[in-house]
Amino acid sequence: MTLGYQECVVQNVELVRRDHHGHRAVRSLLEVAAPIERTVSKLPAGRAPLLAFVADADTEKVLQECLTQLGLAHGPIMRGGIAKAIEALGLQRSPSILIVDISGVDLPVSHVHDLAEVCEPGVTVIAIGNRNEVGLYRDLLRAGVTDYIVKPLNTQLLSKALTARTFAGAPSPIHQKLGTMVAFVGARGGVGTTTLAVNLAWYLANQQSRRVALVDLDLQHGDCALALDTKATSGLREALVNPARIDNTLLERVMTPVGERLYVLSSEEPLRDDVRFSADAVDTLLSALREQFHYVIVDVPRTASAANRRALDMADFRIMVADPTLRSVRDTMRLRAALGDGDSTHRNILVVNRHGEGGRRAVTLKEMEHVLELRPKTVIPFQPALFAAAASQVRVAAARRGKFTDGIATLAVELSGRPQERRRWWRFAT
Repeated sequence: MTLGYQECVVQNVELVRRDHHGHRAVRSLLEVAAPIERTVSKLPAGRAPLLAFVADADTEKVLQECLTQLGLAHGPIMRGGIAKAIEALGLQRSPSILIVDISGVDLPVSHVHDLAEVCEPGVTVIAIGNRNEVGLYRDLLRAGVTDYIVKPLNTQLLSKALTARTFAGAPSPIHQKLGTMVAFVGARGGVGTTTLAVNLAWYLANQQSRRVALVDLDLQHGDCALALDTKATSGLREALVNPARIDNTLLERVMTPVGERLYVLSSEEPLRDDVRFSADAVDTLLSALREQFHYVIVDVPRTASAANRRALDMADFRIMVADPTLRSVRDTMRLRAALGDGDSTHRNILVVNRHGEGGRRAVTLKEMEHVLELRPKTVIPFQPALFAAAASQVRVAAARRGKFTDGIATLAVELSGRPQERRRWWRFAT
C-alpha cells in the first residue's frame, strides 16, 4: 500500500499573518481556533478520511478531543482495537488515516501484518498501545506503522502524529505496498483469456472481498464489459490518450462499478479509428490503479506493441492461457521466449483452458508439459453448458460451484496466498 495523505490530511504548515507594524508573525497549528484547511486532492469515492479503533473509554475521549481541535471531529471512533479493525476493514472501504489500539494484544506485529492484508493501498496507520518498548516500536515501524504512541495519551502527541508530513529514514513496507497486478495474455486467439480474466476478477472481488480493477487494453475488440453485462465507455481511451489528466477524479468517472468491489475499465472504440497510446500512458494508468486497488487485472491483447509490453513488464503475475492444441503449444513457446523466465517479482504462470474440447486429437497434458518444460498451475475443463447457462442468467461462470470455479479458486490462492475457504453449498446458490 502506498500510504499518502490526500483530502483528509492535516497540513503541517505554519500560518502567517502580519502584525500592526506590517511584520510577519508566525503561529503554530494548535494556536488557531478555526478548523485547519485540507488539501484539494479528492479521495476515492466511498473512502472515509479517518477511522479509529480503540480499546477503552479514556483513549476514546482523548482522541475525540484531538480530532475536534484538528477539525476532524467527524472521524468515526469505534471500540475493539486492532482485532475489530481487521474484521471491519475486510468488509468495508479503508480510510485514508487509520488509528488502531494494540493494547493487550499478545502478538501486535503479527496483527499489523494481518491488518496490512485487508487494508487498501493508500492508508496511513498510527498505532497506540501501553507497552513502552524500543524493540516493539522498531518492529512496528518495520511492519509498516507510521507512528506508535504509548499511553497515557495526550492531544499534543496525537496532533503531532496526525500532522507529520515527513518520516525519518526510508518509507516503511506498508507505505511501499501497492496492489498486485495480474496480466492475462493468450497464446493465441480463442483460448478463453478474457473469460478467465473476468471470472478471476469477479472471484477476488466477491469471494475474497478484495477491491479489484479490471482493465481491458483492447480498446476496439475487448469483451470484458460485455462479459460482465455492463456498458463500455470512452473513458479508458480518454485516460490513455491524455495520461497527464489521470487522477482520482478521472478514474472515478471512467470506471464502471460491477457490485461493491469490482470496477471495469473497458472501451468500444469505432473500428475505423486509429487508436494509439503510449507505453508511458499505460504505466501511468496502471500505477494509479495500484494505489487504490488490492488487485489490478489486465487483459492484454496479443498484438505486439510497446504499450502491451509495458503492461506485461509491470505485472507481478503474467498468466499465459493456452488450450491443448498443437498451435497453442507452439505459440506458448514463443510467448515464453518473449516474456523471459520471470523471477521472484514477475512470475509466469501457465493455465490450460478448454481441456477436453479436442477429444483424442488434442495434445495431452503430459505432452504439453514435456515440450514447454512448464507444468500448468491449473487445468480448466471445457464446459460449454456452464457458460450457456451463465449467459442466459446474466451471471459469471465463477458464481456457480464446479470444476471451473475450482480452477479459478486455485489461481486466486496462487495470487493471494490465502487458503480457499470452505463454503457451504448455499453460499454459491445465489
